Amino acid sequence: MRVWWRRRRRKELSAEQFRQILRWAEQAAGALSHYGSLEDCLQQHGIHWQISQSPHIVAGVRMRAQLDLNARRLTVFAGALDELQTGQRPRKVLERVILSHEVFHLLCPECPGAVHEAAAHWFAALVTGLEEFPGIWDLTPE
Repeated sequence: MRVWWRRRRRKELSAEQFRQILRWAEQAAGALSHYGSLEDCLQQHGIHWQISQSPHIVAGVRMRAQLDLNARRLTVFAGALDELQTGQRPRKVLERVILSHEVFHLLCPECPGAVHEAAAHWFAALVTGLEEFPGIWDLTPE
Protein backbone atom coordinates (compact mmCIF):
# COMPACT_ATOMS: atom_id res chain seq x y z
CA MET A 1 0.00 0.00 0.00
CA ARG A 2 2.85 2.40 0.77
CA VAL A 3 4.17 2.14 -2.80
CA TRP A 4 0.69 2.78 -4.19
CA TRP A 5 0.21 5.77 -1.87
CA ARG A 6 3.59 7.26 -2.78
CA ARG A 7 2.97 6.88 -6.52
CA ARG A 8 -0.60 8.18 -6.37
CA ARG A 9 -0.10 10.97 -3.83
CA ARG A 10 3.56 11.82 -4.44
CA LYS A 11 4.19 11.78 -0.69
CA GLU A 12 4.64 9.26 2.08
CA LEU A 13 1.75 7.66 3.92
CA SER A 14 1.68 8.97 7.48
CA ALA A 15 1.15 6.71 10.47
CA GLU A 16 -2.16 8.46 11.18
CA GLN A 17 -3.39 7.96 7.61
CA PHE A 18 -2.43 4.28 7.82
CA ARG A 19 -4.40 3.94 11.08
CA GLN A 20 -7.40 5.64 9.45
CA ILE A 21 -7.26 3.24 6.50
CA LEU A 22 -7.18 0.22 8.78
CA ARG A 23 -9.94 1.63 10.98
CA TRP A 24 -12.26 2.29 8.04
CA ALA A 25 -11.59 -1.12 6.47
CA GLU A 26 -12.31 -2.83 9.79
CA GLN A 27 -15.47 -0.76 10.23
CA ALA A 28 -16.68 -1.85 6.79
CA ALA A 29 -15.81 -5.48 7.54
CA GLY A 30 -17.91 -5.25 10.69
CA ALA A 31 -20.81 -3.79 8.73
CA LEU A 32 -20.47 -6.49 6.05
CA SER A 33 -20.68 -9.20 8.72
CA HIS A 34 -24.38 -8.34 9.10
CA TYR A 35 -25.00 -9.64 5.56
CA GLY A 36 -24.69 -13.14 4.13
CA SER A 37 -22.43 -12.08 1.27
CA LEU A 38 -21.39 -9.18 -0.90
CA GLU A 39 -24.37 -9.86 -3.15
CA ASP A 40 -26.72 -9.93 -0.16
CA CYS A 41 -25.35 -6.56 0.98
CA LEU A 42 -25.98 -5.08 -2.46
CA GLN A 43 -29.46 -6.61 -2.61
CA GLN A 44 -30.37 -5.34 0.87
CA HIS A 45 -29.35 -1.84 -0.24
CA GLY A 46 -31.46 -2.16 -3.39
CA ILE A 47 -28.42 -2.16 -5.68
CA HIS A 48 -28.61 -4.21 -8.88
CA TRP A 49 -25.20 -5.21 -10.20
CA GLN A 50 -24.10 -6.36 -13.61
CA ILE A 51 -21.03 -6.97 -15.73
CA SER A 52 -21.14 -4.69 -18.75
CA GLN A 53 -19.45 -4.83 -22.13
CA SER A 54 -19.55 -1.01 -22.31
CA PRO A 55 -16.21 0.76 -22.72
CA HIS A 56 -14.35 1.13 -19.44
CA ILE A 57 -12.06 3.90 -20.68
CA VAL A 58 -13.82 7.25 -20.81
CA ALA A 59 -11.94 10.45 -21.66
CA GLY A 60 -8.68 8.64 -20.95
CA VAL A 61 -9.78 7.47 -17.49
CA ARG A 62 -9.92 3.73 -16.78
CA MET A 63 -12.87 2.61 -14.72
CA ARG A 64 -13.09 -0.80 -13.13
CA ALA A 65 -16.63 -0.25 -11.90
CA GLN A 66 -19.22 2.45 -11.42
CA LEU A 67 -21.51 2.65 -8.40
CA ASP A 68 -24.52 4.86 -9.13
CA LEU A 69 -26.57 5.29 -5.97
CA ASN A 70 -29.21 7.38 -7.71
CA ALA A 71 -29.94 4.63 -10.25
CA ARG A 72 -29.30 1.91 -7.61
CA ARG A 73 -26.87 0.20 -9.97
CA LEU A 74 -23.32 -1.14 -9.82
CA THR A 75 -21.66 -1.76 -13.16
CA VAL A 76 -18.49 -3.81 -13.37
CA PHE A 77 -16.73 -3.41 -16.71
CA ALA A 78 -15.75 -6.63 -18.50
CA GLY A 79 -12.88 -4.85 -20.26
CA ALA A 80 -11.39 -3.97 -16.87
CA LEU A 81 -11.62 -7.61 -15.81
CA ASP A 82 -9.95 -8.64 -19.07
CA GLU A 83 -7.08 -6.19 -18.51
CA LEU A 84 -6.42 -7.34 -14.97
CA GLN A 85 -6.78 -11.07 -15.51
CA THR A 86 -3.61 -13.16 -15.27
CA GLY A 87 -2.77 -16.72 -14.33
CA GLN A 88 -2.33 -15.53 -10.74
CA ARG A 89 -5.49 -13.39 -10.84
CA PRO A 90 -8.40 -15.40 -12.20
CA ARG A 91 -11.46 -13.51 -13.39
CA LYS A 92 -13.66 -14.67 -10.51
CA VAL A 93 -11.16 -13.32 -7.96
CA LEU A 94 -11.05 -9.99 -9.80
CA GLU A 95 -14.83 -9.81 -9.82
CA ARG A 96 -14.91 -10.39 -6.03
CA VAL A 97 -12.21 -7.78 -5.41
CA ILE A 98 -14.04 -5.16 -7.46
CA LEU A 99 -17.39 -5.98 -5.82
CA SER A 100 -15.75 -5.73 -2.40
CA HIS A 101 -14.17 -2.39 -3.25
CA GLU A 102 -17.51 -0.94 -4.32
CA VAL A 103 -19.33 -2.43 -1.32
CA PHE A 104 -16.86 -0.56 0.87
CA HIS A 105 -18.01 2.72 -0.70
CA LEU A 106 -21.63 1.68 -0.13
CA LEU A 107 -21.03 0.79 3.52
CA CYS A 108 -18.75 3.73 4.35
CA PRO A 109 -19.79 6.75 2.27
CA GLU A 110 -18.55 9.06 5.04
CA CYS A 111 -14.96 7.76 4.83
CA PRO A 112 -12.71 10.83 4.38
CA GLY A 113 -11.72 11.52 0.79
CA ALA A 114 -8.03 11.53 1.66
CA VAL A 115 -8.09 7.81 2.52
CA HIS A 116 -11.26 6.39 0.94
CA GLU A 117 -9.65 4.69 -2.07
CA ALA A 118 -6.85 3.14 -0.01
CA ALA A 119 -9.38 1.95 2.59
CA ALA A 120 -11.58 0.46 -0.15
CA HIS A 121 -8.60 -1.41 -1.61
CA TRP A 122 -7.54 -2.64 1.85
CA PHE A 123 -11.10 -3.77 2.59
CA ALA A 124 -11.25 -5.62 -0.74
CA ALA A 125 -8.02 -7.45 0.06
CA LEU A 126 -9.31 -8.27 3.54
CA VAL A 127 -12.67 -9.58 2.35
CA THR A 128 -11.26 -11.66 -0.50
CA GLY A 129 -8.19 -12.94 1.33
CA LEU A 130 -5.74 -11.37 -1.09
CA GLU A 131 -2.12 -11.30 -0.04
CA GLU A 132 -1.45 -8.15 -2.06
CA PHE A 133 -2.90 -4.66 -2.10
CA PRO A 134 -5.17 -4.55 -5.20
CA GLY A 135 -4.56 -0.86 -5.85
CA ILE A 136 -1.11 -1.82 -7.06
CA TRP A 137 -2.71 -3.45 -10.11
CA ASP A 138 -3.46 -0.04 -11.57
CA LEU A 139 0.09 1.26 -11.32
CA THR A 140 2.22 1.25 -14.44
CA PRO A 141 5.79 0.04 -14.05
CA GLU A 142 8.25 2.86 -13.39
